[in-house]
Amino acid sequence: MKKALINFLTYLTVGAIIVVLLLVFGTEEGVKHIYKGNTQHKPITIKPKTYQCSECKMDIENLEYLAELITIEGDTYFFDDIGCVILWLEKHQPHISKILTQTLDTHKWIEAKQAWYSRISPSPMGYGFGAVEKKREKLISYDEMKTLMLQGKNLHDPFVKKQLLGD
Repeated sequence: MKKALINFLTYLTVGAIIVVLLLVFGTEEGVKHIYKGNTQHKPITIKPKTYQCSECKMDIENLEYLAELITIEGDTYFFDDIGCVILWLEKHQPHISKILTQTLDTHKWIEAKQAWYSRISPSPMGYGFGAVEKKREKLISYDEMKTLMLQGKNLHDPFVKKQLLGD
């Protein structure tokens, strides 16, 4: 009897804590991953911490690495790292209008497939891929970046990290 009462009180306490956390941290809109109604298919300007990455669910804070996937229907998905776009696309098959990314060199929005990528940028998720508009030595294409990301050959791999950074 005593053990049953302790178990009941434990579950009641945990449940109360969860309800309090939901009330404190929840919003009317819920978590924001998608902007709906982007019928012009243009990049959406956001402020840091207003949206979360559609793949990793982290708050988007560093807008320099922001990427947006816009569907034909006008839904815009936000990503904190271009690597997250690649991983997300492996699980989802939306009707894509555009994948846009910010560039580190010109700070413009361009089509992700037109960008060139560094492999050693301090990107939010640590994959190392940073988009650049103007091609330079040691930059790779979108297709090569995508292949390396899907093979796990990014800065998360200690061998790749050592090869690229020497540490």
